[in-house]
Amino acid sequence: MSAEATTAAATVFVEMDEPYVQEILLAAFAKYSPLLAVQTTGPATAPRLMHWREYEKIDWDAVHRSTTTFASAFCIRKGLIRKAQMSFNIKLFVAKNPDSILKTGVPETWIFELDDVYYLDEALMECYEVEDGMRANEGIDDPRSREQFILKPSLTGRGAGIYVFDTRERLESLLEREFASDDEDEDADADEDQESGQAVSQIREWVIQRYINRPLLLPKHGNRKFHLRVYVLAAGNLDVYVYRHILALFAPRPYAESAGNLDDQRAHLTNTCLQAQLEGFDESDAVRLFWDLDLARGKLDGIFDQICKILSDTFAAVSNESTSFQAWANCIEQFGFDFLLDEDCNALMLEANAYPDFKQTGDGLKSVVEGFMAASVATAADALLLKDAEVPGELRLMMDADRTDLVKVFSRNDARQW
Repeated sequence: MSAEATTAAATVFVEMDEPYVQEILLAAFAKYSPLLAVQTTGPATAPRLMHWREYEKIDWDAVHRSTTTFASAFCIRKGLIRKAQMSFNIKLFVAKNPDSILKTGVPETWIFELDDVYYLDEALMECYEVEDGMRANEGIDDPRSREQFILKPSLTGRGAGIYVFDTRERLESLLEREFASDDEDEDADADEDQESGQAVSQIREWVIQRYINRPLLLPKHGNRKFHLRVYVLAAGNLDVYVYRHILALFAPRPYAESAGNLDDQRAHLTNTCLQAQLEGFDESDAVRLFWDLDLARGKLDGIFDQICKILSDTFAAVSNESTSFQAWANCIEQFGFDFLLDEDCNALMLEANAYPDFKQTGDGLKSVVEGFMAASVATAADALLLKDAEVPGELRLMMDADRTDLVKVFSRNDARQW
């Protein structure tokens, strides 16, 4: 153990796989030296210790048993980050709170489970509105007048396995492709499970959402579809903050030109991790600041207010379901929420991501990630790692300044904060 660690009030073990994130985190914690010691290798044994690491590397046994061991993630949060589970929790909440903004602030969503395409008819019986919508499309040529849906795996992120469909034939074709592509991997997994005596489940879980086929399009930004990435910090049991500096992530191709071509991901999907693989990718054209969009300030303020209300009720919904979300007092976690705006500037929440892909922000707007990391570290230091008596006045001023752009939207103690 270093001399710095022996004199520090607490130690933080920082170990992130992505160098982009690791570098920013280390810089954020460096401002707290020598009060906080930073460790990147070796055993983690300090009396007051925080694991700021990948989820799988956190010592969850120590976090669960000790009041002086902290983590940069909640152990149980599938009710938020697993699309099907979050949809279920939101439906329960709206049933009990019919005035909630979640009634209109989330696209209509269905949980879709299937173990073989042969049983598609039975699976669609559980979401008959989708099948009715596909039938209603017959004879409608204008793609923006058709009922369209988007299929998403419940667990994956970064645009993987996402498809838009508006006919039964297309849905069946997409599912056949998905099942066929996994056959080889599943055969290998089955062999391993049989050797260990485990049963193999073939059931796959998706969500189907009503596709927003009339998104907000801004001429100054090329009439391209975009979504908003909102960084959110959840701390302890349970305070939730929205970081004001929201990102707008644009598709590379104008939307109207390909509205009817559901295979054209360059018009329909806005994930920069997918775009970065395309020839001629321009980071500065793909990622913008929300507050710089070509909209009146009143419109932007109204959208931000909607986002805060939606997130407030989202955390109210999931925090009520302790089997799928538990906010431990000694944990803190960063999330990335994705929102889409329709043509009337209504905000709709699409999904929540744990360990968001900060690198998609790129170098041009790296300051946004740096600011969010500084705010997150300041919150962790204040709420978890340091006692009030240990914080000198100058450091307190810095911590408060670093948290200026965090907006509290929910507190378990205050019910609906926003």
